[in-house]
Amino acid sequence: MDMITNEINDVLEQFRAYLEFKGYSKGTIKQYCNDIKLFLRHINVRPWEANRETIMLFLLNLNRKRKYKSSTLYRKICSLKTFYEFLRKIGLISENPVDEIERPKVRRNLPQFLTKEELNKLMSVADKFRDKLIIRLLYVTGLRVSELVNLNWEDIDFNNREIIVRAGKGGKSRIVLIDDRTLNMLKEYRRLIRKEKGSVFDLSVRTVQHIVKELRERANIPKKVTPHVLRHTFATHLLEAGADIRAIQELLGHSSLNTTQIYTHVTREHIRREYLKAFGE
Repeated sequence: MDMITNEINDVLEQFRAYLEFKGYSKGTIKQYCNDIKLFLRHINVRPWEANRETIMLFLLNLNRKRKYKSSTLYRKICSLKTFYEFLRKIGLISENPVDEIERPKVRRNLPQFLTKEELNKLMSVADKFRDKLIIRLLYVTGLRVSELVNLNWEDIDFNNREIIVRAGKGGKSRIVLIDDRTLNMLKEYRRLIRKEKGSVFDLSVRTVQHIVKELRERANIPKKVTPHVLRHTFATHLLEAGADIRAIQELLGHSSLNTTQIYTHVTREHIRREYLKAFGE
């Protein structure tokens, strides 16, 4: 039975507006709304009439059929919890039925990162100056790929060697730093394209991802390389150079220090590997 009635559609639109007001990113809003629509297709009552058992049954059936990774299941529970918290706030329910549903433990994999040699290799195979600049910017700023494609010339402070990241993840703005080499590359690129306002690259997220993937293949780098791996590389190299973990948190735009702490594990593993190369049997 299709429960996506006009009444429920109205609530979904209100939920979307609520998420926007709370500062959730467009990507998160899309994921959360898709999760809720999937849930609504699987229940035969209005969402505000569903109890904890109904929600648990949905999650169990979903997991049996699709064998989701724990991280995906974790997010779906977060989506439901946020949705029911919204229903509570607008007075459709008195208690959030998802509050007592236990979330699965998510095993966090250590982030992949590139060595300086691999990074140089990646840049050396780029024929286009634009592509070299994209790799360099992702590496020395730690920008998310979505932040890179939304970068405007007006956001770059050439005098102070800073970039203002407007409405990053979670709707928060921050400042990232740029070195002289990257600054000069930006100036040269601006001169080449004869443009001083608006979007720096005029590219989509998918196009940038494709550029990085193509360069990895040409550079014959065996490990996975994505724009996000370059962000991991930025953080890991900063930490290895002795940067303060809280400074790295600010530059990455992490709301929690716990998220940034994972890079300390990466560097420990890297140190251990280097040690074993020298002293391991």
